[in-house]
Amino acid sequence: MSESIHEYVLEQLQLSKGRWTQVAEATEISKRTIEKIASGESKNPGVRSIEKLSNYFRNRNNKVAA
Repeated sequence: MSESIHEYVLEQLQLSKGRWTQVAEATEISKRTIEKIASGESKNPGVRSIEKLSNYFRNRNNKVAA
């Protein structure tokens, strides 16, 4: 079974710890919201936030791989 978008975002947030300010600026999601998602405090984050974060990490990872 493949991982969900939410699981992917959680994994990428952990890998990006220390760069959440940059992630927040690039995605226009507050750093506090990112912290809540990463910590699990936000049990059901909004679809738009998860989509923005997922797109950010996929685009960033594609640029690194290229």
